[in-house]
Amino acid sequence: MKPTVSRASSARIPGIPGTRGTLRTFATALGVFTCGALLAPGAAPAAGPEAPAQKLPKPPGKDAPKDAAKAGAVKDAAKAQAPLGPPSKAVTNEILDAVAEEMNRAMTQLEIPGAPKPYHIAYKITEVDVNDCAASLGFTTSKRNRHFVNLEARVRVGTSTFDNGNFVVPGADELDAVSTINLPLEATPRIARRATWLVTDAAYKEGLIQLRAKIEARRASGTRGDIPGWTIEKPVVSEEAVLVAPLEPLDDLETRAKSLSSVFRDQAAIRDSRVAVTSYLERRWYLTTEGTSVTDTRRASGVVIVASGQADDGQALHQHFLRYGHTAADLPSEAELKGEARKLVDNITALAKAPVMEHYSGPVLFEGEGAVGLLRATLAPHLGGTPVPEGLNPQEAKTFGGALTDKVGLKVLATSLSIADDPTARDGAGRTLIGGYKIDDEGVAAQRVEVIKDGVLKTLLTSRTPSAKNQTSNGHARRTADGGAFHGSATNLFVTGKAAVPRKVLEQRLTATAAGEGLKYGVVIRRFDDAAITSAPEFSRRELVAMIKSTDQQLPPPAILAYKLYPGGKEELVRGVQLAEVPIRAWKDVLGVSKELTAYNFLAANESQLQLRLIGGTDDGFVPSGGIESGIVTPDLLLKEIDLGGSAAGGRPAPVLPKPAK
Repeated sequence: MKPTVSRASSARIPGIPGTRGTLRTFATALGVFTCGALLAPGAAPAAGPEAPAQKLPKPPGKDAPKDAAKAGAVKDAAKAQAPLGPPSKAVTNEILDAVAEEMNRAMTQLEIPGAPKPYHIAYKITEVDVNDCAASLGFTTSKRNRHFVNLEARVRVGTSTFDNGNFVVPGADELDAVSTINLPLEATPRIARRATWLVTDAAYKEGLIQLRAKIEARRASGTRGDIPGWTIEKPVVSEEAVLVAPLEPLDDLETRAKSLSSVFRDQAAIRDSRVAVTSYLERRWYLTTEGTSVTDTRRASGVVIVASGQADDGQALHQHFLRYGHTAADLPSEAELKGEARKLVDNITALAKAPVMEHYSGPVLFEGEGAVGLLRATLAPHLGGTPVPEGLNPQEAKTFGGALTDKVGLKVLATSLSIADDPTARDGAGRTLIGGYKIDDEGVAAQRVEVIKDGVLKTLLTSRTPSAKNQTSNGHARRTADGGAFHGSATNLFVTGKAAVPRKVLEQRLTATAAGEGLKYGVVIRRFDDAAITSAPEFSRRELVAMIKSTDQQLPPPAILAYKLYPGGKEELVRGVQLAEVPIRAWKDVLGVSKELTAYNFLAANESQLQLRLIGGTDDGFVPSGGIESGIVTPDLLLKEIDLGGSAAGGRPAPVLPKPAK
C-alpha cells in the first residue's frame, strides 16, 4: 500500500519533470478527452458551497534539504531600496493543499485496467502579474495589465528505467503528458481540486498514448537503450513566500514610454519606431509526489527601443536597444535611454548610406553585445546534456545542439577560456542578472556548474533525462521541448579568459592578424539582430514564402552593427553582414579577450529566428515575454577565422510619396 501524499511530504516514488520553463506563457483552458475522466464521477470534486479547508500536516522534512537560498533572500531583502510587496492573494495555502489532496488521490486511485498507473505526478502553479505599455512618437499605442493563475500537471507512466518521456508521437507531437488549465484569481479549494482532477486525468491519458507509441517505435527500429529514462533526485522543501518589490504602476510605464518614443519625431531616416516598457512578476509553486514543495518568485522590469529604416537600395534596416533588471531602478536613467534612442537614429541614418559587406574570411572581433550574440547563437545551445527527443527528424534534431555531448574530458575551446553557469547569481560585471532561480523546472535545486575549465569540457548542463549512465541533474532543466521533457540549458553564463587586454589593444591585434593574412582590414561585430524584438507583422504572403525558402536556420542571426577596421583605427560601417555557420572547432582559435566585460539579459526563445520572424514579433509591440530568463557575462572575443558575407536581401520598394511632413 502506497503512503498518502501531502503537500510537503510525499511517497518516495521515482520522479517527473515539474514545469515548463518559459516566462509568462499563456495557457488556455484544457478540453479533456471525450471518453471522460477515469476516477469515479461520484468521487470527483463537486462545485457548490465551500467547506472549511482542512490543513494538511507538514512533513518532518528529514530527507528534504531546506533551500540554501533562504538566507540569501533575507540578505537581498535587507539591501533592497524599494519596499517589498505582499504575498500572493490568489494562491493560498488552502489552494495548495487542495492540489496536494488530488495528487494523493490520483496516485492511489487513477488507473485504467491493464494499463500502467502513474509512477510520478508533478504540478506547477504559476501566477503572473504584468504591466505592459508601448508607445510611438510620443503617443501610447497599447497598454494593459495581465494577471492570471495557471495550473499544470505532468504525469509519467512506466518506470524510471523506461517511461513515456522525451518522445515525440508521430503526427501528434502535442501529446506529451502535460495538461494545463487556468484558475480564477479568486479560486476556492473546491475549484482547485476540480481543476487538478481534470488536468491530471488528461495528462495521464496522454502519457499512456505516448508510452505505447514509444514502445512501438523502439520495437520497429530495433533500438534497445540501456540509459534510464529518468533520474532519481532528492526532494526539496522551501515553502516560505519569496517577497519582491511591487510592480511599477502602469501610468508610470506609460509616461516613460511616451517620453522616450518622442525622440523619434521628425527623424527623416526612421520608417517606424516604438518604445515598450514592462514590469512583471511570476510566482511559482511546485508540488511533486517525490516530496518536493517549493515556491519561488521572479521579478523583472525591462525596456526595449526599436527603430527601422530603409537603405537607398530598399534593404530594410533594424536597430534595437534592450535592457532588463530586477526592478526599474536597475534600468538606465531617462537621459541615458534617450541617448540610446538617438544612437539608434544615428545608426539607421549611417546604415542607409553604408555599403553592403563583401565576402570575408579572416579574424573577427566580437565586441560587447556582439560577443553575447555569438555565444547565444553558436555555443550556448551546445552546452546542454539532455538527449534529443526520440521521434524528431534530423533537421529538427539540429535545433537542440548536441555538438559537445560526446566530448566531455576533451579540449573544445581555446585554453585561455573557461565557462561556468550560475543560476544562484544575482549580478555580474556590475549589473543585475535575471537568469537566477531557486529550483529548476523539474524540482532540482539550482547549482553553479563549471562547464569548461581552461578549454576542457568538464561537464554539461543536465536535466533529469540523462544522456549517459549514472548521470544526474545539476539543476538546469529550463528549456521545454516536444516530447514533454525539459532540456538542460544555460541561465546565467559567465565566460572568463586569461591574458585579457584592453579593448583597444585587442582591436590592434585584430588588424595585425588580418594584415598577417594579407587582408586590408579586420571585421568588428557589435550587435546581432534579434527577431523577437525587430520582427514586424507586415510581410506579405509572397515575402513570407521567399523568407522561408531563402533562410538557413542553422546560421547565426544577421549582424546589424558591423564595421571594417583598418590599421590605424579607421572604422567603416557596413550592412547586410551574415556569418556562415560557426563550427565548434572555431572556438579553439580564440586569439584574445578583453578586460572589459559585458553583462546582458535576454529571454532565450524556444523558437528559431525564422519562426520568430514569421510570427511577427511581440504582441502589440510589447517587451518580449516568451522565453527563458537568461544572462551572459563575457569579455570581447577575437576569433581567428570566421567566414561571412554580405547580402542586400530583405529589400522592399521605397514608398512612392515622401514621408508626411506632420
